[in-house]
Amino acid sequence: MERIPSYLLNLAGEYRVCSELNKRGVFATVTYGNRKGADVYAISDRCERALKIEVKTSQMNSFVTSITRKGLAKRRNGPDFWVLFRIELRMDASFKETFFILSDQEICRIQRVRNGRFQKRYFARHGKRFDMRKGVDNVTVDD
Repeated sequence: MERIPSYLLNLAGEYRVCSELNKRGVFATVTYGNRKGADVYAISDRCERALKIEVKTSQMNSFVTSITRKGLAKRRNGPDFWVLFRIELRMDASFKETFFILSDQEICRIQRVRNGRFQKRYFARHGKRFDMRKGVDNVTVDD
């Protein structure tokens, strides 16, 4: 079976996370538009509080976060949680799903460590630091 196109993969991940939260008794909804602050909002029963959730979906072993490039580690009003959703297509056309749930602080720390390792390797090869704003941040399943 071929891979899911990226525009559908992203939507599938956001809707899948909402579905899982709703199944567990948490009202969750997908947000729309290109100026949204989060992919999913999880809303309390009394509508007094909403948690912002960033969803990253991948069919690979890594997830693009764009944390450094977008300056997300320095912001104050980021998502409360990140859900990394991995979907594997199997030969029999079934799916294997894995969810990784991280706080904003946890994923920013993981990204800093990963970027630090990359910087050391880059400096050893090129004798200068890489401008991380030009790269594509990602974290892996192993991270």
